Amino acid sequence: MGGEEFFEPSIADKVQGAVSANAMTPSVARDFVHDLATRRRTFLDTVRSTIQGLETLKVSIAALPAGSADVSFLVPRGLFDNDLGKFAKELTFINRLIQDVAEGITGHAEAAELESLSSSTPTIALGASLTVIVTLATIVNKFLEAWERIRKIRTIRDELTELGMKGAAVDELTERVTTIVEEIVEESTELVLVGYNGHDNARKNELRTGVSQGVSRLFGQIERGLMVEFRAQPKEDATESETKQLNTVAEIGQGMKFPPVPSEPLLLGCSEILEGEIHRKVTKKTSTTKKESRKEKPDQKEQA
Repeated sequence: MGGEEFFEPSIADKVQGAVSANAMTPSVARDFVHDLATRRRTFLDTVRSTIQGLETLKVSIAALPAGSADVSFLVPRGLFDNDLGKFAKELTFINRLIQDVAEGITGHAEAAELESLSSSTPTIALGASLTVIVTLATIVNKFLEAWERIRKIRTIRDELTELGMKGAAVDELTERVTTIVEEIVEESTELVLVGYNGHDNARKNELRTGVSQGVSRLFGQIERGLMVEFRAQPKEDATESETKQLNTVAEIGQGMKFPPVPSEPLLLGCSEILEGEIHRKVTKKTSTTKKESRKEKPDQKEQA
């Protein structure tokens, strides 16, 4: 929409930088801040005017039925380059992710119901069971909460690279970003499968792989501009459990802040996003790897 610069987490740093860089000429810093504030105010006035115009034309967001929740995926065109076949793969991925999460939670696959489809920035609004929506919201929120740590590590890494630093120092920071994401993927996978009530262990292992790869791909797409929105509509006669879940979805949905798209994404390559073939390098620092290493017998190490 053209207003990203007015809501970036680093906006305070930019103002502070302008003040520090013009300590001897405070009028320059003043003009910078005044220009930023004026342009932000103009942008917000435009947004408000647009909203009023839409209301006058009776254009509004479809209302949710009481006691329900939904999820919307905003797919930037840069992810599929306006190619219909590639866009179809994005829809297939979203459908498979919801089905795997639903089966992991409930023991059976659940079809996502298409509520609406917008075309400017392709936006797919889907309905699913409340438990599935809560779990998806929690998973996305886990990643967004960790992104601030990832952003700081990447900033330090980029600064070292600009200073000509290479090798172990830069590689360690990159590996730390990968490790953080791997840990969130593991936590998210366990969250989905913690109550799995299916009796087929082979199927559970298939779901573990599917959910893990699906969550990895989801995080990679978010880094490249995908946005996920959650809504919930309360209900007066809802049970205590339903009310708690609806409130959780509403709170998470209102508090989400998605990162700006970096010039050099770290998590996934473009081909992995389009084809869905995720091949993550598992570092030695994740909890899953540690558990597996404890199960390894001494004679197996010698044979290796």
